[in-house]
Amino acid sequence: MSRVFPRFLIVFTSFVLLDGCDGKRLYRVVGECSWQGAPIEDGVINFFPEDRSLHPTTARITNGRFDALVPPGTMKIEVHGQKNMGFNKVMNQNTFAHFVTDEYCTDKTVLRIDVEKHDHNVSNFILPLPK
Repeated sequence: MSRVFPRFLIVFTSFVLLDGCDGKRLYRVVGECSWQGAPIEDGVINFFPEDRSLHPTTARITNGRFDALVPPGTMKIEVHGQKNMGFNKVMNQNTFAHFVTDEYCTDKTVLRIDVEKHDHNVSNFILPLPK
């Protein structure tokens, strides 16, 4: 099973369970994600608020683009990309390869954004970042 799915499920479940409980407004964040010059065709982006009283959010990355509803404030960002490697007869399912390095897709991510209180937030993640 992919590493992305369990984290996505946890974040999605947290979002569903906590959405609306505290009445805090969510704001739209859109953007693009690419890896080594190519759009991330399939993946997820996680938004983890530095304010731990707010809930995390996950959005799907499709054809290099994402569209998310996120609480305001500073967010730690994880970007996950995966490539379909095709059907594996032994496993009897499609297999996927992850290609985004740990510095962008684990709890040690270096990516941060500030989500402002309006629906016109844009954040593009052109990875890897220049050193």
